[in-house]
Amino acid sequence: MVVKTDTPKVYEARRFALELILSDHPLDCMTCDKCGSCVLQDLAYEYNLKGSRFFKEPDRGIVPDPNTMILRDDSKCILCGRCVRICDEVEQAHALDFINRGFQTVVGPAYGQTLLGTSCEFCGQCVSTCPVGALREKQAEGKGRNWQLDKVQTVCGYCGVGCNLFLNVHKKTGKLVKVTSQVGTVPNDGNLCIKGRFGYDFVHHPDRLTDPLIKKNGRFEKATWDEALDLVAGKFSEIKSKHGPQGIACIGSARCTNEENYLMMKFARAVVGTNSVDMCART
Repeated sequence: MVVKTDTPKVYEARRFALELILSDHPLDCMTCDKCGSCVLQDLAYEYNLKGSRFFKEPDRGIVPDPNTMILRDDSKCILCGRCVRICDEVEQAHALDFINRGFQTVVGPAYGQTLLGTSCEFCGQCVSTCPVGALREKQAEGKGRNWQLDKVQTVCGYCGVGCNLFLNVHKKTGKLVKVTSQVGTVPNDGNLCIKGRFGYDFVHHPDRLTDPLIKKNGRFEKATWDEALDLVAGKFSEIKSKHGPQGIACIGSARCTNEENYLMMKFARAVVGTNSVDMCART
């Protein structure tokens, strides 16, 4: 048996199916955050579709949901079911399903609940598998398009699994916009948990310290980096002379990158000369 997948009839059938999908999809690619990484946009370009000749239902729009992580836009959903399957088969959370029938079909929680009222773990797996802009990250909304971001590969430091991920950094501002992963990476194969995908708001938080502080007369005061480094170096030397290098211990942070924690370990062992190194992600 010979199966032909690239004949004029197959081409027209695919083009017709795409036209039906576009008939119920907003054509706002210029302002959509998914532009540049949208599968539907790529297929419409490949099959030379600029719109649809079929009747279009009014857009349903963004679904109100008080959660701070996942944005649901029913007007862009193409009912492919990928989010439902990854939630059921990979995460086994069963938070999403097909609701209603026919033209009224939507994807969402049962009984019109918000995601906060379901078993959703807010891992963002549904966002990562969505081929269009129906599921998006609220934290990254409007902060950068796909071609404006550099992907920096690193390892998540929140636990000992060591998931592979990509920090999506804006080329102009240098700010972290979102975190993604990729199918085929080891050991997580593109999967991330809530901490790995959304636990980065501290990076540019306004309450984060941007200057070193030195305690003087019972109060912390701003200091220059040279002053702070000289103070730390002096204290290290004082402790080493009294108690030896093993009198110093270094503790890493899960909020640092894997590479930063590695540098801390090298500093502790090669410079200070201590093997007392630990961090919360070792278990």
